[in-house]
Amino acid sequence: MSLFFLDQQKPTEQIDCLVVNTGQSELLFPIPAVAEIIHNQPALTGEKLPQWVAGWIQWRHLNIPLIDFSAMQQNRAASNFGSSTRILVLNSFCEGHSHKYYAIISKGFPHTLQVEADGDLSSKGMEGAEPCIKIDLVLEGKTFLLPDFEAIETYLAKIPLYF
Repeated sequence: MSLFFLDQQKPTEQIDCLVVNTGQSELLFPIPAVAEIIHNQPALTGEKLPQWVAGWIQWRHLNIPLIDFSAMQQNRAASNFGSSTRILVLNSFCEGHSHKYYAIISKGFPHTLQVEADGDLSSKGMEGAEPCIKIDLVLEGKTFLLPDFEAIETYLAKIPLYF
C-alpha cells in the first residue's frame, strides 16, 4: 500500500494553546509558557504585596506569587476565588525581576485549543487596548486575548521576594 499522498500535502504548523478563563475574559496561552496546572490551594498573604496579588503558593518546593490577572489589569484588589478554581503556573521569560515562575488564577479548568498558524485568524484591532494584552484573536467566532508577557513581567518586578 502506497502512502504517496502524505508527501503531497503541505504541512500545517499548529500552535498548542490553553484557553484560560480569568472571570473577565478568555486568555490564550501558548503551551510552552505553561509549567503546570495545579489544584486550588490557599495563598499565604504577605506584607508589601501589590493589591492584585492574592498571595504566595507553594509549588515544587518554591514559593511563587499568585496573581489575579483581571485585578492586575484593573489595578484592584485580588478577588476571593472559590473551589472551582485552578491555578496556572507560568514560566517567566524576561529579565528584570527575581521570579522564575508565577501563577495566575483560572476560573474553572483550562482547556486546550490548537491554533493553525496559517488558519483563519482575525483581530478586532484591540492591540494595546487593555493592559497586559498583546492582541485579540477571533477563532471560530470566539474572541480570545493573547497576553503580553513582557508587560506582565514588568508587574512581577513590583512583587518582593518571599522570605
